[in-house]
Amino acid sequence: MNSEHFGWKPLSRRDISTRDVTLLEGVSDHLLLPLKTWLADYLRDSSEVMGRVALQLHVALDTPDPEKLVETISVKERSHLLDAVDAALHLDKGLWWELDVTGPERAMEAGLAPWIPDYRWPKGSKVAAVERLDDMLADAGSAFEVDWRQRCLRRRVDATVTAAVEQAISMDAGRHLEAAWAATYGRHPDPSKAYDEAVRAVEAAAIPVVLPKSTQDSLGKVLAHLRDAASKWELAIEGRNGGDVTPVREMISLLWKGHVARHPGSPGFRRQRQDEAQMAVHLAASLVHWFTTGAIRRRDVG
Repeated sequence: MNSEHFGWKPLSRRDISTRDVTLLEGVSDHLLLPLKTWLADYLRDSSEVMGRVALQLHVALDTPDPEKLVETISVKERSHLLDAVDAALHLDKGLWWELDVTGPERAMEAGLAPWIPDYRWPKGSKVAAVERLDDMLADAGSAFEVDWRQRCLRRRVDATVTAAVEQAISMDAGRHLEAAWAATYGRHPDPSKAYDEAVRAVEAAAIPVVLPKSTQDSLGKVLAHLRDAASKWELAIEGRNGGDVTPVREMISLLWKGHVARHPGSPGFRRQRQDEAQMAVHLAASLVHWFTTGAIRRRDVG
């Protein structure tokens, strides 16, 4: 468990806003040796995973030696160590088995103090090793952290925002939202794919609510209906306008009209930018949550 879970920061940084702390891209000098050591130790437990990581990174090995693999990767390009860690986590079915099947064990010390967890992962388990990796990345100020859902690395995002998105991911439209999140914050972002999936997520959540008899309509049709039949809809927050849906319609319009990569070859077409993708996925998470929980609903005319 890393120090962030206790709300602790070094004394010299306690008066600095979290927003002012610059996260470090790539592999910094102080992270290099700990990360190399962790990766070599992790790969030592599985020759199959080590071989697949070498193939993924196009590294030729003459002996199954994890230290040699890690050294070859780091000499070629430091940041490729993060790619190797990312691949190892995602390819290791042993890690998946522990997370999805065996689970943690009950701690003998449970209940003795509020900071002692009721359950913990056994020493020597793969999950315990990955928890140490997560702590290491946080302590080093890395821009990356462990994505426990996808079993890979992702760009570090504020914990409150992450929780909100993960809640939305659990809904029916979650498959698209999860893909948008991965394409936005994964090791190799694809902003256009992220934006595409963000739009599809909102379509999957909104069309069954707004246009329940349709299966082929687009977010543009949802937008048009909420404009033309606005009096039939309301928001959970009434505010001063009696729950008028204009704010939601403007949010959908922003997402829909900002989707400039939708039609290749059309006037104004270009690839989506990373900042657009980030805004789109968080906007989509809110809209998905509202449509799937009844926060946007038909007015009761009775």
